[in-house]
Amino acid sequence: MSEEAAEHAVKKVFAILGVDIDRPESVEEFREDLRFGKRMRKIADHGTLALFGVFAAGLAAALWAGIVSNIKH
Repeated sequence: MSEEAAEHAVKKVFAILGVDIDRPESVEEFREDLRFGKRMRKIADHGTLALFGVFAAGLAAALWAGIVSNIKH
């Protein structure tokens, strides 16, 4: 009884997500979508890190230029 209720609940949740768990190709497509989302998140994380690196390098260059300019005057 509880196992049937759990199976029904799982099917209902996946149906809401657009996945027919009785069709292996539907489940595999869902898994691929999850993998794609993971790849996009990792790419976005790396892009954010690179952007902060560029800003930090720009700030360091501006500070260095200001220091050199003050030393020359």
